[in-house]
Amino acid sequence: MRRFDMYVPANFDDLLAYIDENPTSTETHLIANGSDIINRIQRGQLKARTLVDLSGLGELNYVKKDNGAIKIGALTTISDLINSPIIDSSLEVFREAASKFGGPAIRNVATVGGNICAASSSEDLLPILLVLDAKIRLRSKRNERVIPLEEFLKGKRQTDLKPNEILVETMFEELADRSACTFEKVGMRNSLIIAFVNCAVYLRADERSRILEARIAFNRVAGKTPARAKRTEEQLKGVTVTTDTLSCLEPVLRSELRTTSDFRVSAEYRSDVAWVLLKRTLSKCIRELGVS
Repeated sequence: MRRFDMYVPANFDDLLAYIDENPTSTETHLIANGSDIINRIQRGQLKARTLVDLSGLGELNYVKKDNGAIKIGALTTISDLINSPIIDSSLEVFREAASKFGGPAIRNVATVGGNICAASSSEDLLPILLVLDAKIRLRSKRNERVIPLEEFLKGKRQTDLKPNEILVETMFEELADRSACTFEKVGMRNSLIIAFVNCAVYLRADERSRILEARIAFNRVAGKTPARAKRTEEQLKGVTVTTDTLSCLEPVLRSELRTTSDFRVSAEYRSDVAWVLLKRTLSKCIRELGVS
């Protein structure tokens, strides 16, 4: 691996000043604990002349509630996230994902912000945050903006992060009454593996068990980009929540997915697994909502 320089900012303001004068580029990268980016450099997928070390910025490691919103700092590790008392039983979906995310060594260093900015189909948090309708806060020396995560993700390894910006936090509303969110993943093993397919579902129902809101996301919808399956979501709105409502979704889902083949599995296999995972996640949501 080629030698590179490392810049360690003294504090958050120092970081903003540094990237304002030295914008990130194809050879200058922000790095938290390196669980993703170092592997990519070693494999020759990424060039690095300068790495900007964010790991000492403890002010970006937090999970908190603020006026009905859950806010997660970009440098919050997966372990810190799932061990936070803020992540209660209504958000057990994060622990479901973490149990298959990787071993303790990975969970102790991988960060929420790194998972988001990696912007690839292997990042298990992205489908969950998409169905939670998450937004992200971006900061530069002179500006701050909040945008939907869905708009931030532009394609595989492509985001709307500007060269002089850093992702500060992600946020989403606390789960409403009579709502549920679940996650499923399939790979070569149950854990420590990149998913062939992963799926997250959020459902909100009324007192008569009609679906008021449905959000469905997969790690691959169009090509290799995590995204929501919006046509499939529309099919669920207004229907009564029962297992009988599932069968009508299959043709819609299969027509919406644009899966691709790679050295792991075929596109057809991914499509088949996506349908199975959708049934599983919807069934789990239905059980959590207490609907027979």
